[in-house]
Amino acid sequence: HYFIQSNLRVGSMDTFSVVIVLNFSFQLLFGGISVTFAETMKIFELVGGISHMTCAIVGLIFEHSSTENLIFKTRLIQSICIIVWSIRLTSFMMYRTFKQGKSSRFSGIKNPCKMMGVWILQGLWVLLNILPSLFLWTSTKHDFHLSFLTVIGWAVFLLGLVFESIADYQKAIFRNKPENKDRFMSSGLWSISRHPNYFGEIALWFGLFIAAAPYFSSQWAYFALFCPVATAFQLCFLSGIPQLEKNGLKKWGRDKAYARYVHNTGVLIPWLVCCECTPLPSKELLVESEELSGISALMNDNDHGPVTYTVIAPESAVTT
Repeated sequence: HYFIQSNLRVGSMDTFSVVIVLNFSFQLLFGGISVTFAETMKIFELVGGISHMTCAIVGLIFEHSSTENLIFKTRLIQSICIIVWSIRLTSFMMYRTFKQGKSSRFSGIKNPCKMMGVWILQGLWVLLNILPSLFLWTSTKHDFHLSFLTVIGWAVFLLGLVFESIADYQKAIFRNKPENKDRFMSSGLWSISRHPNYFGEIALWFGLFIAAAPYFSSQWAYFALFCPVATAFQLCFLSGIPQLEKNGLKKWGRDKAYARYVHNTGVLIPWLVCCECTPLPSKELLVESEELSGISALMNDNDHGPVTYTVIAPESAVTT
């Protein structure tokens, strides 16, 4: 009994240790089972979601306080935000995985060691996501009051969550229609951003960092800003947008309608159009035809008159 009570009142560093060990234990356990017995990554997203939820609950409980005071209520709302996001994204990803019969993101990974490496990376991803909230849950500040900045952070989180959810829903409905096979989506939120779901994902993690920041009790805690920045960097320059843009170039690189869509639609931030910022292997999808040779497409614009653009379609991008 004394041991349990002592651990429920452990210091901040102990809470960090418990969450970290629990998180990576999840990855090693389920990753090992998945790789050894099933040789599949189907439960990858499910475990990721459960890990987020478990860490959020454990972090809240281990730094418990009276349920009547503001400290607990603030920590509780932060935990609920993570849990709601986890349930929403995990259910969507699992639906997509089982509908396709596999996890398309990892279909090319067959080596067991590489598969386990992916599970370990998921553990790092979970830790990065919850780190700002961990600093909130373990805060030792005594002048605890509800910060206006925290409310703004939660509002940004809600905006990002709604944006991401609607974008995923619209994309799922679009893909479920047989007539849309091999077509790109350019309606709904996808008409103002080429990757609105990623915009929502990035926004919500920045929102949770903003919400937690006023309660950081150590200057080191502000390094948690690296967490939403890392998410943005990963989605914008590593495995997210670059790969999808490359796939889009493969499928529709010679399509005039796709060229018009790319030219008129921001790559990430809604309504912000900047073709030069498109993170493609070729650096740009559209350039003026006077500068480079390629596939010319004359597109009429009622406001500005006819403009000639070129779609750069490298040989490597249009051959299979």
